[in-house]
Amino acid sequence: MNLKVSNIVSTELVRFLRHCYRFLNDDWPHANRQPLPDQGFEEEFRARCIAKLPGWRISQVREMHLGDDLHTASGTAHEIDLVALSDEASAIVELKHWESGPPTKNEVIVFFAKILDYLAANPKLILKDVCPIFISVSGFEESGLAACLGLGIHPVGPGLRPLPILIDSAQRMDTETRLGLRLDDKLGKQAADFWSTLHRLGTALEETWLSNRCGYLSENAIIVRAACCIDSKALGEDLREANAACLRLLTEFKASKMETTQ
Repeated sequence: MNLKVSNIVSTELVRFLRHCYRFLNDDWPHANRQPLPDQGFEEEFRARCIAKLPGWRISQVREMHLGDDLHTASGTAHEIDLVALSDEASAIVELKHWESGPPTKNEVIVFFAKILDYLAANPKLILKDVCPIFISVSGFEESGLAACLGLGIHPVGPGLRPLPILIDSAQRMDTETRLGLRLDDKLGKQAADFWSTLHRLGTALEETWLSNRCGYLSENAIIVRAACCIDSKALGEDLREANAACLRLLTEFKASKMETTQ
């Protein structure tokens, strides 16, 4: 896959993921807190999805049927924090407002199991892109981040952009250089290293996305393909490194653009 011309998810999902990141990092720190266990985190996120994401159908509070009156293979309904549906994609979101510590692999695996339970009883779900997203106010413990990557779940945390957002940012920076923005040798090397990290992550993680791992066979059957993430812990470190590099590059590109236009 040529990441300079295409992303690993649709433009529609890039937009939704960007909304998730901006909510956690830009909106929530300044939002009014409520006398609730999560301080109103879920309610505020839902309200902003409704207000800022036209074209998406947002689930109700305490959604128990995946936003579409669906049942599970186990016969046990699961509460999903938020489901956003569009014509081409389904975003399934877990929201954690924990101050006691970051989520571990256990919380991530439970979230993944809930989705599989719905998918096993509703093969039609896989006819659209299914995008699991885990948003955590307190970031991710090492095993939690590794589990997200290995299971094809997009992690969003403080300063932590999921891979599709990193790719989108890199593509925007690449467009700036094609339009004439000049980079010094140091910045050019940093940009090249950033692309190298993104390609490594993209190659390793593309097969883990739920829409690549599972396929529609019939109205009552799905295909599940074996797809193993060899070293998700190391990939988690790569993702954190790519996020730090992205922040540095965005700052440098902004400064270079200002110098160019003066």
